[in-house]
Amino acid sequence: MRVLDLSRLLPGPFATLCLQGLGASVVKVEDPRGGDYLRHLPPTLRVDGEDVGAWFAALNRGKRSVALDLREAPDRARLLELAAEADVLVESFRPGVMSRLGLDPVGLTERFPRLVVASLTGWGQTGPMAALPGHDIGFMALAGMYGEVPPEVARLQWADVAAGGLVAALRILGAVHAGRGGWLDIAMLDGLIGLQQTQFAQIVSGAGPDTLLTGQAPIYRFYACEDGGYISLGAIEPQFQQGVAALTGGDLSEAALAAMFRSAPRDAWLDRLGGACVVPVLRPDEVALHPQVAARRCFDENGLAHPPTGPVRGAVPRLGEHQGF
Repeated sequence: MRVLDLSRLLPGPFATLCLQGLGASVVKVEDPRGGDYLRHLPPTLRVDGEDVGAWFAALNRGKRSVALDLREAPDRARLLELAAEADVLVESFRPGVMSRLGLDPVGLTERFPRLVVASLTGWGQTGPMAALPGHDIGFMALAGMYGEVPPEVARLQWADVAAGGLVAALRILGAVHAGRGGWLDIAMLDGLIGLQQTQFAQIVSGAGPDTLLTGQAPIYRFYACEDGGYISLGAIEPQFQQGVAALTGGDLSEAALAAMFRSAPRDAWLDRLGGACVVPVLRPDEVALHPQVAARRCFDENGLAHPPTGPVRGAVPRLGEHQGF
């Protein structure tokens, strides 16, 4: 599968990285005046004698880079040449920008009937907020994912990578597999809402928002340990609750559980209660070193995580490095 990637920053490049993990060949189309903003965003890695943004390296390794100014007719003509040979074009401009550049998505699919054009945005191509800027925190807020008060910012950009990148990759694969070209309007907001199937089903049933899996039940939350670390407790099933209760005298109240977990350091609890869904809360810098993660080979030799669709290898491209391919 041949993919043209006009996107930048996180969601679109993550989508095409996932497609790479499934065997796709990706050509990254960048503005010649500096390229993808992530190229220069700290922190940086030293790659082939140059400092390059760590996020850029992770998301764009193994891709080819072509520098095109899409406001210029010759460069637009070159993009159309590339599109004629591609299966997929991914873009993440705000609604209307592609049309103003003379690259209307519908027009592209009419010119190249087998081409899948995936437009990945936060709010989608329609609706009263379509033209507004946004970030992950806002998409998640509108999708009801911060229902607790006060809300807490998630470490993972769920809208960007899951509801955006992964959903885009899945929809693109569906369209390519079906052998149909066309325009895909992919909104991160839609993806976030679609991920919450059980939550909204519960509301429709009249039961109200979930409380068991949102940290409001003592048997499903985080607890501080003796050494200042934390563990996660997910003792939903009766047999797991029995395992924990054996150490608290049968008391599964928040106070009893908090006192128990404060009695020993974080890393002691996996041995004591791992069979009851008790797992240490790792810092990001600890993850690659954990024996389970190491056994699964989730990272490459440079310490970069493989995308969820499979390993991706290859050099980080310099801006415009593959201009004449």
